[in-house]
Amino acid sequence: MKKIIISVLHAVILLITPMVVLAAVTFAAPCQYDETFLGELKDKHARLASVEGEKIVVIGGSSMAFGLDSALLEEYTGMPVVNYGLYATIGTKAMLDMSRPYIGKGDIVVICPETDEQTYSLYYNAHSMWQALDCDLSMLKDAGFSNYGKLLAVLPEFTAEKLGFIRTDSKPSPSGIYAESSFNEYGDISVPRPYNEMPAFYDSSMAISLTTDLLNEEFVEYLNEYAAYCSLRGADVYFSFSPINADAVVSTAEDRTEFYRSLGEQLHFPVISDVNDYILDSAYFYDTNFHLNSRGALLRTSLLADDLLRVMGRTERVETVKYTAPTRPEDYFSLKFNSDENAKYYLCEEIEGGLMITGLTEEGKSQTTLQIPRGVDGKAVLAIGDNAFAGSDVLETVIIGEYAAVRSLTTEALAGCPTLQRIEVYVAPSALPVDIETLNRMPEGCSVYIPAEAYSEFATDYFWSSKMKFVETLGE
Repeated sequence: MKKIIISVLHAVILLITPMVVLAAVTFAAPCQYDETFLGELKDKHARLASVEGEKIVVIGGSSMAFGLDSALLEEYTGMPVVNYGLYATIGTKAMLDMSRPYIGKGDIVVICPETDEQTYSLYYNAHSMWQALDCDLSMLKDAGFSNYGKLLAVLPEFTAEKLGFIRTDSKPSPSGIYAESSFNEYGDISVPRPYNEMPAFYDSSMAISLTTDLLNEEFVEYLNEYAAYCSLRGADVYFSFSPINADAVVSTAEDRTEFYRSLGEQLHFPVISDVNDYILDSAYFYDTNFHLNSRGALLRTSLLADDLLRVMGRTERVETVKYTAPTRPEDYFSLKFNSDENAKYYLCEEIEGGLMITGLTEEGKSQTTLQIPRGVDGKAVLAIGDNAFAGSDVLETVIIGEYAAVRSLTTEALAGCPTLQRIEVYVAPSALPVDIETLNRMPEGCSVYIPAEAYSEFATDYFWSSKMKFVETLGE
């Protein structure tokens, strides 16, 4: 019997030792993600832990980072505000779990995830969470016991990635708005965002369907348990909504009514907002169907403030109508894009601010390699439409060059051309947001190729970090 026990102990030690070593390496190695978008978690968490007394904690994804003016909400409510929304790819559960130890008596917690299947679920991205935890690994104690198994499972992969950045001296240092430097002391994105940056004013690959199918039973149960926990600690919990681009909504008014009614019935705590109030004109949005521009953030903040004042029993009301929508200049994207030699290969149609590729000319169908033109007849080529390369039985490579103006690909943009094997991308990752469904529908064997020196930038980019399984580096 003693030999059996010793054998079991040896086996356990053999299993545990590699993980202990990995954890030690991870903790000892210098932080590599502090300049990334996810690196902001340390500051958001520190603010949550440090604000004393009664506070308002607003929890969600990146629509919260882009869609809240915390100072304005403080002005309306008279309470300190913690913007505890960062990035949907981490998962709503991750942010709720991290908040638990710091919710106290008199607090108001508002939960408003993006209206999407992923954020309305118990989805948890452990790899992205490690990136967010990396800058202050003491936060690991607040990650939640139920998540430790998932974090442990991806620790080898994360450690290898982190050590790879250290070994090659390629620490991620993103430029543009998707960087830690874009946040203010409240955790709001503070970079000026005057206009909608989407050529057609919405992302067609990110349709928003407000139906009862969105209500994940396990997620609803988790929300009710979280609210009950906060209630025991003396806090009030409410549910509200992310901003929703009206142009991206595909569900009917009847669908929305049923969704709203069913949500109110299933949650054991109040829904304080009307979902229809948060379906906003596309002019208020920035670069996704959930991210607001500066004016949009003011409007959304005032809407939320009005809802909160009502449930707080306050009689004053917020004049939301004063936050009028910004008007994007008609020539915003038109920078005199003259046709180049690649323009002859494409069929295009006009969209807001420029052109979208819709197909190939007969000459285009005979090419094995095609480069996306920057412009045609003075108009920028801003998008690639569904089945844009269909009809070719020889095309193997599509190049999106360094100076390409294309900013969006529809869901079926890379479908319909079975010979396509390579999408070479030379623009910055933040300049080309791509939905995962677009990449899922590429032909079998097709991959996205990027310069080797751009790998760390793509791997930590807001839009691309969760899609790196589709990416290879040039030269491989």
